[in-house]
Amino acid sequence: MISKIFIIGPGGILCYTKNFFNKMDKDDEVISGYITAVSDFAREIKGGKIESLIFKNFKLVYSYSHEFKCIFVIVIDKDDLEESARNNLKLIKTEFIKRYRPYLETWTGLVSIFNNFDGFIEENIYIPPNIILTGEKGVGKTTLMNLLPTETIIELDDNMNEILFKQIKLSGLSGIKECIIRAINLNTLINYSDLYKEMLNSADIICLITNSGATNLARTQRLFSLLKNKVPKSNFFILANFQDKKAIAIDSKKIEEMFGLKTFSFSAIQDLSKEKIINIIKEMLTISILNNING
Repeated sequence: MISKIFIIGPGGILCYTKNFFNKMDKDDEVISGYITAVSDFAREIKGGKIESLIFKNFKLVYSYSHEFKCIFVIVIDKDDLEESARNNLKLIKTEFIKRYRPYLETWTGLVSIFNNFDGFIEENIYIPPNIILTGEKGVGKTTLMNLLPTETIIELDDNMNEILFKQIKLSGLSGIKECIIRAINLNTLINYSDLYKEMLNSADIICLITNSGATNLARTQRLFSLLKNKVPKSNFFILANFQDKKAIAIDSKKIEEMFGLKTFSFSAIQDLSKEKIINIIKEMLTISILNNING
C-alpha cells in the first residue's frame, strides 16, 4: 500500500509531498534530503540511477525526470510489488510535468503552486485498503456483509463462483476514509488461487471466519496453512463467529492460541452487532496499516 509520495525538484527542494496516513511533518524534509543525497552519491560514483531502496518496514521506489532534474518517489510496504508502484510513478510524473511544465521551465523554487496536485493524487493514485473475508460455507460471511453499510454487489468469477463486494466509508482513522471488502468461500479461494492471484496480492487483510465449532476450526486451520503460503503480504486475523452458542463454541481466546492470530469474538444476534463489526474492521486496519506505518 502507498503511504507517501515525494516529488523533489532541482537542488533537493521538496516540491510536493502526500502523506496518506499522517499530516506533513519535519520528517518529510529529512527524508527528501536523504533521497537527494543518496541519488547524488550514486551519480558521483557512477552507480547509475537508484531504482529502489528497501528498509525494514517500507520501500522507496524511484523515477526521474532528467529534463527538469526532478525525482519522483513512492513509499510502499516492503513486500508490495514494485511493478504497480512504477505504473503509478509513471502516471504521477506524466501528469505533474504536463500540468506544471511552464513553472518547471522557469523554476524559481516556489513550491506553493504545486499544492493543488492533491486532487489528482487522491482521485487517481490512492487505493483504499483491501480486506478479504473468507471461510467455509455456513460460517456467516453473507450475514456479516449484510451488517455493513451500503449495498452488496455480487461479482462472478470465470467459474461462476460468487464474490460479495462492498466499499464502505469509515471515520476516526487517520488517513483511511474507506475500505474495500470482499467475501469469498475459503475452499474456492484456495482451489482457484491462480485465478485470484491479483486479489490475493492486493489484499492488505485476510480475515478467516469460523463458526467457533471444533470441526470447522480444524478444517480452517488446515486450509489456513495452505492459504498463507499463497499470500505475499496480507495480515491474517480470525473472526470467531457464533460465540453466542455456548454449548458448542470454543472460546475466542483458545482459538487465538490455536492459530497464533489475533482473534475477534462475534455474534450477529448480539446488541450493537453492526457497530461491533465496523469496530473490528477499524481495529484490523489500525493493527495492519496505521501501527505499521507509524512504527
